[in-house]
Amino acid sequence: MSESGLKKIGVIGIGTMGNGIAQVAAQSGFETVVMDVDAGVLEKGLDSISRSLDRLVKAFEKSGGEKGIDPAAKDEAVNRLSTTTLSEDLLDCDLIIEAVPERPELKEKINRKLAELGYDNLLVSNTSGISITRLGAAYGRPEKFMGMHFMNPVPMQKGVEIIRGLATSDETYATVVALCHDLGKIEIAAEDKAGFAINRMFVPFCNEAVRIIEEGIASVEDVDKCTYCLGHKMGPLMTSDYVGLDTMLFICEVLEEELGSFYKPSPLLKRLVESGQLGAKTGSGFYTWEKYKASGVNPDVARYRIG
Repeated sequence: MSESGLKKIGVIGIGTMGNGIAQVAAQSGFETVVMDVDAGVLEKGLDSISRSLDRLVKAFEKSGGEKGIDPAAKDEAVNRLSTTTLSEDLLDCDLIIEAVPERPELKEKINRKLAELGYDNLLVSNTSGISITRLGAAYGRPEKFMGMHFMNPVPMQKGVEIIRGLATSDETYATVVALCHDLGKIEIAAEDKAGFAINRMFVPFCNEAVRIIEEGIASVEDVDKCTYCLGHKMGPLMTSDYVGLDTMLFICEVLEEELGSFYKPSPLLKRLVESGQLGAKTGSGFYTWEKYKASGVNPDVARYRIG
């Protein structure tokens, strides 16, 4: 039996984060149901999970069993996964993880709908910056609601930021901590304040890196190289592209609203989002991208200067 005592997990959204969360849940022995409104998106998400599992099998074979998973474990994980376009198919889940884009109104709508359908078990959000107390109020059962912010890419990163809302119960908190252990993750407790812990530190760091570009102090590539001496495997600009510049901008705005003008998003970050250049998922951000691999510096960024 799992440490958390949970058996069936629902995941809402099968984008970059959702498919990673679903993969890890299925690999960890949970019956996993993934819901998205678009059947085509579900198909693409499952294909992404399959390719990710294939990479783990190759790592297993290449390392002589020291890394990755064996083919049988892959088959077991795939068999635990199912998909649906109907919220009703999630109602018998012990816990649901919402992993849709960072739009407060969308997340609130999902929470209200689940409550209206009669769901009354644990619900967590993978939000990276939206108030957990606010989202819990939309669910109507705030004691059974909290934040569970996975790091990207989910199958590789061990940390999960866990955030209690104002009314989250001790029982809910303990269950989510245990679930982190079941998933092979390390819990990072944070309070329900703007940016929580991780993004309160990291997003201003990335935002300042953008200002370095704007002022012509260093190039995109050199800014990212600056952080290698800190032990970072990926620089702040490439990381921002990978996370999504719309998400980075949203968190900057949350921080600015609650903490003041020091956290104001840089003009270049805003311009990129306004132009639809959101990073790896759209093919261009600070870098140009092909199938989630950076292929060069975005020329629009290279020529942008202020001051």
